[in-house]
Amino acid sequence: MGGIHRFFIMTFSNLDHRAKGILVNTHDNPIQIPQNPELVLYSCHSITRVSKLSFLSSPTTSLCFQEPLTMGKCYPTVSEEYKKAIDKAKRKLRGFIAEKACAPLMLRIAWHSAGTYDSKTKTGGPFGTMKLAAEQSHGANAGLDIAVRLLEPIKQQFPILSYADFYQLAGVVAVEITGGPDVPFHPGREDKPEPPPEGRLPDATKGNDHLRCVFGKTMGLSDQDIVALSGGHTLGRCHKERSGFEGPWTPNPLIFDNSYFTVLLSGKYDGLLMLPTDTALLSDPVFRPLVEKYAADEDAFFADYAAAHQRLSELGFAEA
Repeated sequence: MGGIHRFFIMTFSNLDHRAKGILVNTHDNPIQIPQNPELVLYSCHSITRVSKLSFLSSPTTSLCFQEPLTMGKCYPTVSEEYKKAIDKAKRKLRGFIAEKACAPLMLRIAWHSAGTYDSKTKTGGPFGTMKLAAEQSHGANAGLDIAVRLLEPIKQQFPILSYADFYQLAGVVAVEITGGPDVPFHPGREDKPEPPPEGRLPDATKGNDHLRCVFGKTMGLSDQDIVALSGGHTLGRCHKERSGFEGPWTPNPLIFDNSYFTVLLSGKYDGLLMLPTDTALLSDPVFRPLVEKYAADEDAFFADYAAAHQRLSELGFAEA
């Protein structure tokens, strides 16, 4: 995420380990927090990379980290062999996805794998079950058997990798090679043996209440995440035989940029497609300002998209 550093500040009460936390972001500069003996830094990672820690003459403490820390995540440790396999698989995927021009399909399998997560029951999510015929047969996953089939020969070259990691890695690479932002990727997901029940993915024929129910209430994502992830429709097209809709969202469906938002705001959809869940963003007092922001500022969209994509790809994974 570029130069953004994150850490969690926890305030403990009478050493009972109940805490209130706030997330602080900085852009390569030390942050200032009130000096208070009850303030401590907490992360499930070992905080060993503090590059600056000093008390200033003013009543503040200045801190800066050399590497990002992610709030609320305890990423598993994987072997060096596993890391090398991830790096090699990523290179293979770059070449393959570019050759086959299948980035939209790779992004879709990653999204649909992750988007089944239920934050209340802690079931579903990005855990490799899309390889199972039962999940591929879900109505919303029509056509994803093609993605599974295309990816399988590469996956067989890396038996050490979980399908869970491999499918999410394919989505990250799909965004990268089409000109989009670099989405942070952490390995270590384990494959689950059973698919989630059908019906958890969003229904493109519905509106904002439905989007908030699926992405917010069920998955645990934010309004900003909803709009940023909608921008992923800059890639790909709908196929009538799979979804009942036909056509691309943007003039160049193999380029990842902010054109989804500029087209959406223009209202000029000749030869293009906007789903009910797309146009619904324009009528919402929270969603529309974000659409306008991303249409005007591609860098802002890329930053928010990368964060939202990472959150989606890590639903139910590495929870602290």
